[in-house]
Amino acid sequence: SVPGRNGNTREGVTVLPCVNAADEKIPPLLMVRGKTERSLRSFNTHEGPPGAKWTYQPKGWMIDSIGVEWFREIFLPNCGIKRPQLFILDSHHSHETLGLLELAQENNIMIMTMPAHTTHYLCPLDRCVFGPFKREYDAVCSEFMSANTDNSVNKLSFAKLMRIAYD
Repeated sequence: SVPGRNGNTREGVTVLPCVNAADEKIPPLLMVRGKTERSLRSFNTHEGPPGAKWTYQPKGWMIDSIGVEWFREIFLPNCGIKRPQLFILDSHHSHETLGLLELAQENNIMIMTMPAHTTHYLCPLDRCVFGPFKREYDAVCSEFMSANTDNSVNKLSFAKLMRIAYD
């Protein structure tokens, strides 16, 4: 493992991934901390996963309105036409908003939420999808930093590295 070389800002990116039982992935939502769309300019968003939606929020956290926006703009166009569908979520408040539940009902999608603080026990995706993705992202970053001493993981390199691991 290569010692980390990061930019001065220890800023994270919130990633909302989604997969289905057929092992297909839906483009992710990536959220950065910021108050305006200018906060996205320092990221090479065009190098990220195809179809990904990039957005911003003052604290960089998932909020109700962004959850509804993701469901309407990313999930619904990419979930396929077969209905009814079952959509299994963790119990984050942004997944249980009236707007999201109404959209789901209108589109014949049933929502099931996991009890709070139990997804790491009940959700196999943590172990068989998200865990391997995190390990792959770490490996891609290590390889990138090993290739050249000037390489560091920062806002400019994040989208490309994330896409390599995501693919």
